Amino acid sequence: MPTDLVRLHAVFDLAMRVGVGLLANGAAASEVTATVLRVTSSSGLRNVSVQVTFDEVIISYLADESATPFTRVRAASARTQNFARLAAFEDITHSYISGELPLEEARRAAEAVPQTAPAHRLPLVVLGFAVMGGSLSLYFGADLLVFAAATLASGLLTAAGEFLARMHIPPFYGQAFGGFLAVGVAVLVGLINPNVSSSIVVVSCIIVQLTGLASIGAVQDAVTGWYVTAAGRMLETLMLTVGIVAGVRGGMLLAEALGTDISVSAALPISLMTIAWVVIAGLGMGLGFGVGTHVPWRMLPWIAAVSLLSGMISHVVSGLFLERVYAVSIAAFVTGMVAVALGDRLRAPTLVFVMGGVIPLVPGSLIYRGLLGLGDDVSSGAADVFSAGEIAVGIAAGLVLGQLLAARIVPYFRRSDIAYTPSISSPFTTLRRRRLSLGSRGRRRRDGQQVVEPSTMTGEMTALSPSMFEDLEDLHVLQDLDPPHDEPGRRTDSEENS
Repeated sequence: MPTDLVRLHAVFDLAMRVGVGLLANGAAASEVTATVLRVTSSSGLRNVSVQVTFDEVIISYLADESATPFTRVRAASARTQNFARLAAFEDITHSYISGELPLEEARRAAEAVPQTAPAHRLPLVVLGFAVMGGSLSLYFGADLLVFAAATLASGLLTAAGEFLARMHIPPFYGQAFGGFLAVGVAVLVGLINPNVSSSIVVVSCIIVQLTGLASIGAVQDAVTGWYVTAAGRMLETLMLTVGIVAGVRGGMLLAEALGTDISVSAALPISLMTIAWVVIAGLGMGLGFGVGTHVPWRMLPWIAAVSLLSGMISHVVSGLFLERVYAVSIAAFVTGMVAVALGDRLRAPTLVFVMGGVIPLVPGSLIYRGLLGLGDDVSSGAADVFSAGEIAVGIAAGLVLGQLLAARIVPYFRRSDIAYTPSISSPFTTLRRRRLSLGSRGRRRRDGQQVVEPSTMTGEMTALSPSMFEDLEDLHVLQDLDPPHDEPGRRTDSEENS
């Protein structure tokens, strides 16, 4: 086998392992596509096409017009919540494109990531989600009994979900069992003390179950134009949400038979005491979610801070100024900006901080109120469910806008010319040659150094090895990277390859 073909297989193997690893751990389609292109472009490959669907990554390379395309297709495994592995794939990508890690070592490292043991054992994962559920109940104004019940219920449904997953039971049934378990615990709390707001237990558990779904990523892909992947993720989210609905409705039948009131209580008013509880709850949500999703220890304080900031903005703005949909959109916008800045500064996946900031914004109470209303007044229940969907779109739109804006600002302050996490973007043509902004067109950081930017928003061309830019007077390099000039009667690269 020729040496260049051997290297081509090696580059594709690395790119495919990284792309599939990111997709399986919840990365958006735009980030998967951009990261794969960073790997291939830093390896010197042009005319590479990347397609990302719900559970597949397709990479194709066309050497020239007369060559046969070299294509690989690989399916992603079941989606997991393991941000330690996501961070590992990001580290491998950054080390490879910066020249710190040779190709063969990067391949071995990427191959080893899925086989590594989880960062935290199952009891610690269960404890993390239990703390998250208890902190959510404090965010909604729970007393001691409800707090203990929400903590217990969140831990039980997490353990049950892990057990069913290891038994290869479809996630739909795990979601249904979790919803029924949450209502069952709330009914028990109502029987012990009818004067407490037992519905907070159900709302907290619903948010614990929904936070791990691909709902935010689905809407994000839809907002940015990646409709194929968005459609698959939305259908997955819909089916798993239907599972929660089935479980909760089953629990409601039990509550009605026992005569227990599990209606939703009013939101917490704004006061110094409630703000103090929001601070404690925000920190607990972030820490609990981080431990439960295997976030590396160095990132835990930051994800807790982002969760606190998001929850505080949403609580104060919705209580004093605007409706909840606008309040959560503003909080999501700030979260998106902070997540990009922290990801670039800490060399960590942006998704880690995005998910931490989303936790206090999930409309769990509206979803539950809608489920209650569907049993009594269909129009009222449907309105609440529609409002929950409206908030979900607002969250995703705010996150996308915040990340897009931060992606424009962060390069001015970046310590390295190589971006750590690609910015999200609309779909782009991957077969055309990219143009580098060089010379007078390039932007400069505060220290005066040149910042090399791509012609698209994804940042894949910033992945090129710095050694390629040492001699910008080398004409053959510039000719290879610059796109062909538009001339009358001459077709572009994309037209020739179509």
